[in-house]
Amino acid sequence: MWALAAGTASRRMVARSPLVVVGANCRFMSVINLGDEEAVEKFTSGNSKSVLYFTASWCGPCRMMAPVYETMSKEHPSIAFGKVDVDDNNEAAAEFDVSAIPTFVLFDGDKPVKKFAGADQAQLQSSIKDLEGR
Repeated sequence: MWALAAGTASRRMVARSPLVVVGANCRFMSVINLGDEEAVEKFTSGNSKSVLYFTASWCGPCRMMAPVYETMSKEHPSIAFGKVDVDDNNEAAAEFDVSAIPTFVLFDGDKPVKKFAGADQAQLQSSIKDLEGR
């Protein structure tokens, strides 16, 4: 299934995975690309628990973390996983004071509960388990 990425000047096409229903929440089974600040706001407010991954295509540690993040999104279906390219969506990066990448921001509802920078797989896994247990 394909959908237009809302709010972008070029109206990029974004691939979506099969829909998964978890309890009363519906979400796609993989990482969702968030192309503008409005998409980020809807994503964080529309999910009971979520993680934002701030990245860039030129970032080596980000490229290393991408498959790890994708796998975690499949292992933790009760949490929504979003990805923000800081070059495409610098407004969202500024809103969350992202000064290094990769940066991860974890949300319980629309409230950020943890933020850290760096390609630390163990810290990401631990943070996601903590979020899942909230």
